[in-house]
Amino acid sequence: MSALLRQRVAAVESAVTAWWERLATAYPALAELTVPTVEWLHRGSTAGRADARRWTVAFNRPLLARDDGYRVILPDTVVHELAHLAAHRLHGSRGHDAAWRRIMERMGVPPQRTHNLDTTGLPGVQRRWRYRCGCGEIHLTTTRHHRILKGATYLCRRCGDALVRATVISRC
Repeated sequence: MSALLRQRVAAVESAVTAWWERLATAYPALAELTVPTVEWLHRGSTAGRADARRWTVAFNRPLLARDDGYRVILPDTVVHELAHLAAHRLHGSRGHDAAWRRIMERMGVPPQRTHNLDTTGLPGVQRRWRYRCGCGEIHLTTTRHHRILKGATYLCRRCGDALVRATVISRC
């Protein structure tokens, strides 16, 4: 692991403790709980994950190594995942419901569900194939692309048209 990545890992782990302390101050019922354990994901496109049963939060290490990923993980994803644990503990909630959104807003972080980073090239991320239909362009997984090559037909959920491979036209 590079020195820069080690530094970023330490920063995220420190931020988890600091943000948990802020949550415990805002919600005294959380003060009796320990800071969640931090784990590291080594593949996939998700920036983070929370597990209330195991009392852990996990963050995408390959994404953290990228500058754009680091800016998303700190502080947005850290707060996002901790808010899941807090909302589960305080309200029994799961997912991105109203309780989770209120906690995010109280912490001053926009309650967004997903990041919009390019995940091309991250370990464990499937390649996407461009297809089109009557209402626009759709990206399919390699599995569905190969099924179409073998004769399967997929229909658009919005317009009902059959998906057709988008061709790239080169200009000479």
